[in-house]
Amino acid sequence: MMKLSVKLKEVLKQRNMTQLELSKKANVRQAAISELCRNERQEINLEQMERIADALGISDIGELLQFEKS
Repeated sequence: MMKLSVKLKEVLKQRNMTQLELSKKANVRQAAISELCRNERQEINLEQMERIADALGISDIGELLQFEKS
């Protein structure tokens, strides 16, 4: 079975950005970003992901999401 994984922690590290900085820039709760970084969310809010991608300058969703075998 495949599991959708959020690669936000890696992207933040590559961009040398903190969760708090992203939270302010994307207008998404820092707690939600923390949960995404730890892949603890069962559901992903598409509007939040769009704001996060925009704040990070990402146009290819593959930079944020990937499928992994579980």
